[in-house]
Amino acid sequence: MNKNKQILIIGGGRRGLATIEILYEDDAYDIIAVIDKNSNASGIKLAQRLGIKTDSDWVKYIADTELPDAVLNLTDDYKLQKTLMEKVKGKKIEIMGDFTSQFLSSILMERQIQVELHRVSQRITSNIGLDELMVLILSSCVKSVSAEGGIIILFDETTHEWEIKSNWGIQDDIEGILLDKASEKLPGWPEKDEIISLESMSETVRNTLCAPLRSRDNITGAIIVTKNKPAKEFSNSSRRLLATFANHSAVAIENTLLYKKTQLLSVTDGLTGLYNHRYFQERMQIELSRAQRYDLNFSLIMIDVDNFKDINDTYGHLIGDELLIKVSLHLKKTVRESDAVARYGGDEFVILLPETAKKDAMVVGERIRVDLIERKIGGNIGVHVSAGVSAYPDDGVYSQDIIKKADDALYKAKQEGRNRTYAA
Repeated sequence: MNKNKQILIIGGGRRGLATIEILYEDDAYDIIAVIDKNSNASGIKLAQRLGIKTDSDWVKYIADTELPDAVLNLTDDYKLQKTLMEKVKGKKIEIMGDFTSQFLSSILMERQIQVELHRVSQRITSNIGLDELMVLILSSCVKSVSAEGGIIILFDETTHEWEIKSNWGIQDDIEGILLDKASEKLPGWPEKDEIISLESMSETVRNTLCAPLRSRDNITGAIIVTKNKPAKEFSNSSRRLLATFANHSAVAIENTLLYKKTQLLSVTDGLTGLYNHRYFQERMQIELSRAQRYDLNFSLIMIDVDNFKDINDTYGHLIGDELLIKVSLHLKKTVRESDAVARYGGDEFVILLPETAKKDAMVVGERIRVDLIERKIGGNIGVHVSAGVSAYPDDGVYSQDIIKKADDALYKAKQEGRNRTYAA
């Protein structure tokens, strides 16, 4: 049986970090120790986490009876390299340093980025959220290029603004500056440029790289990474790795956004943008199960636009559709983020309010009704609504019973003259 190659690594800095990670995962090699006088070096910390021996003195490993097969000198210390060569004379130990170690380090870093990209791709599923994907990409990217922090920004097609979607170790005041600087550069970014350096942000952020995220020849965002000390500059290999990561990440982000958009279209109403009837029924069952399990309550508000048929007959269906859209926007702005607003059908809407008692739902219903009038949502066309309120468990323990009670209350409001809110 072939014995694993025994490797001694001298240097726990950036090169050492990449080398340790790759060699540790390769079954053909054993790292006998990582040597660095700086006990806080990133390679030393990684070695300790992996259970690899660490030390500040390499001499005893060369003088030992069980010699390493190779020594990797990942420092730029010429005197150390010369001393190493003298110490191993007559011993079957390969010494790699200077250009050789730099070349090896570059290859290993290229391989490291492929490992990171593979790890990210393995964790990307149809169920992953955009926020989770951003954190996964940014943390892996910062780690791979030995940055100290970073952000991901995307262009929002709705607001036409650049927005920060993920932050890793960047202070709030610097975050805004990075966003402003990058958003100035991105629109006119030359196609041939994969990476650019942003000018110094402050005394604490000296070195910043920005890599564009491209989708169908359009720049849709960017990954921005930083280093805080003047002496710490990004190497050419780090620039290449960041560009590679950005290219792969752009595809993952685009696919996730497309999937989420498709998902959203399947549960939303095409005219109003509210949830559709099918989603409401599914959400109702989820909320009912949660309320039963944890002994909670929830309420339902059914809303109908008064005399909507007359509005359509008088002003036409296009105007009627515009009014439905305006009412829908008003409903979304009025309720909490945790509430679900859906178009139940035609000019009828339904609002599901988790953990809300009937009396509180009545307040919400009345506020919606009154605000629609006071804000003159319909402009010259007076828009009034009627509302019916029901609640769990007051009005039933099955979804169909709770819905029917709200519908009955709405019908009663209509019978009593419209433009009012009734409870079951």
